Amino acid sequence: RKAAGQGDADAQNNLGVSYDFGKGVGKNLKKAVEWYRKAAEQDHAVAQNNLGLAYDFGKGVGKNQKKAVEWYRKAAEQDHAPAQFNLGYVYHNSEGIKKDEKKAIEWYRKAAGQGDADAQFALGYAYELGDGVKKDLKKAVEWYRKAAEQGGADAQNNLGVSYEFGKGVGKNQKKAVEWYRKAAGQGD
Repeated sequence: RKAAGQGDADAQNNLGVSYDFGKGVGKNLKKAVEWYRKAAEQDHAVAQNNLGLAYDFGKGVGKNQKKAVEWYRKAAEQDHAPAQFNLGYVYHNSEGIKKDEKKAIEWYRKAAGQGDADAQFALGYAYELGDGVKKDLKKAVEWYRKAAEQGGADAQNNLGVSYEFGKGVGKNQKKAVEWYRKAAGQGD
């Protein structure tokens, strides 16, 4: 709190997280947003992403996807992978902005290239369905594998399906079960 009050952006973001989740302080979403904003205005990428999430889900502020995109973009342009994924997700599943599959894929690729498992899964799913990209089951499997190896249960399940039905890989029931077990072990 003392460092945050002295303008330290990391401390401001961390104090925002504390208020956001009620860790060490009473949960207070409005105070979380105040602290995120102070850090975000100092170009703190994590705080910018957190502020984007607040606007995206209406946590402590009114729900506003345009403002969410604004904050996600600021963080994403600083190569913050979670913000890149969030920006892709908003463009893909837009509610308050124009849906743009090309931009969604572009941001997913940037985040996935940095190892973001959510973005890797999203790209796998896009390739599986041909959603924003040309349908390519082999590429879908490649992206699913990357996310699955990081512990992504959805990706593990989808990789199991790929092996079970020979979608993008040769049929292999043993590998299908192996991936299904990993996903099931996480409650999927």
